Amino acid sequence: MNIWKKISPLVIAALILLSHKAFAADSPTSENSSPQDLAVTPTRIVFEGPMRTAEVFLLNRSDRVRSYAMEFVQCRMDEKGELKELDKAAKPEADERFGDSYLRFTPRRVILEPHQSQVVRLQLRKPLDLAEGEYRSHLKFRLIPTAEDAAKPDSVKKGVRIKLIPLYGVTIPVIVRHGKLQATSSITGLHLDAKGGQGKANLAITIERKGSCSTIGNLEALWKTAGKRDVSVGMIKGLAVYTPNARRTIVMPLAVPKGSDLRGGQLIVRYIEHGEESERLLAEGRLAVP
Repeated sequence: MNIWKKISPLVIAALILLSHKAFAADSPTSENSSPQDLAVTPTRIVFEGPMRTAEVFLLNRSDRVRSYAMEFVQCRMDEKGELKELDKAAKPEADERFGDSYLRFTPRRVILEPHQSQVVRLQLRKPLDLAEGEYRSHLKFRLIPTAEDAAKPDSVKKGVRIKLIPLYGVTIPVIVRHGKLQATSSITGLHLDAKGGQGKANLAITIERKGSCSTIGNLEALWKTAGKRDVSVGMIKGLAVYTPNARRTIVMPLAVPKGSDLRGGQLIVRYIEHGEESERLLAEGRLAVP
């Protein structure tokens, strides 16, 4: 059952404001617009089993009217988790499948008044001869510049007048899983790393993935010492290792308990998949800190 259908638009808008924490900005912003103007939830959609429809909720959090155009784009993840948008002519790599051919959505453009919300509906159409596997494309919500943006003063460099109109977007992955798919994960390469942490403790982690589908879960680090309860010292929610990638490296900032320097104990790292009714441990790693 889709619980969103029973929730009023005002409640949906409030939930988006409370829950939305991350945006994918594609280019610099101006003082009158920013990626945070648009809130999108959910931030990932996975079609599997009998699921054929889904809904995405948009909210204009700014005090100005905003217009957005939607389209599917293809993105590829590197080992550090960075997603790069591909050229429209790009072809899938080995064990990589794009999903936009089997997906439809409506509307394709929206105009949102300040603090107004909108529902975008997606539909999956799988052909009878679809090969077993996981298919992924990314739904991009791109800002359409307004007449006010176009009327802003030009910049002049060496006698050439240049108008810079910032364009940005929010992009979410849409995944289609077809057939009996499975994947396994393991955690390797655990070590404390102070680089880039301004002297704070960081934990370097590598997640290894094998199988026919992506892995998606929460990555949590627990600090364990004798005679005391385990303490959560780090968390990354919704961390994915997308196909066809075999691994992803992460540097997790650690919130060290007061009065502790992470010595004489053990760091336990767990990668957990959260379903609608249950959770599953995908991988676990341990690091002794002498």
